[in-house]
Amino acid sequence: MLVDSHCHLDHLDLADYQNSLSQLLDAARQCGVGQFLSVGVDLATSARLIEMAQSCRDIVVSVGVHPLQRALPPLPTVAELLGLGRRPGVVAIGETGLDNYYGREQADWQEQSFIHHLQAAAQLGKPVIVHTRDAREQTLALLRAHADTEVGGVIHCFTENWQMARAAMDLNFLIS
Repeated sequence: MLVDSHCHLDHLDLADYQNSLSQLLDAARQCGVGQFLSVGVDLATSARLIEMAQSCRDIVVSVGVHPLQRALPPLPTVAELLGLGRRPGVVAIGETGLDNYYGREQADWQEQSFIHHLQAAAQLGKPVIVHTRDAREQTLALLRAHADTEVGGVIHCFTENWQMARAAMDLNFLIS
């Protein structure tokens, strides 16, 4: 069985499938995909994904606020992330992290949001999906300070170097 370990089922162009997510999922299943991890990019989307997962047994979700939201949403609180993260079908927290390539003007917001995600994931004992770009040392410092390295997670959108990959793997994070 294949697993799509990072998709955004709520952001797909379904035109080739008569605008039907069910038809798209059926086509993927016919190709051997048996599990889908649909990743949240904001709190509203995360809540919708939870509902989707409850109606389809082969969909699980993560909840979080992506660091490159077009318009800065209010800072997600640890309590909000915990509330969503405790819901059935939620297996991870994120996508969260730091992006200094496209998001330098949002650096403070990104850092605080990332910390909140790491704290919520640690309290829930769930892995974290981390988006990082041009933020090697800062990402590693925040993971060391706030991540549950017993649980770890995955570094997604990895564009860094081998030294960072090795350091992240030493903290129990996979590289994607």
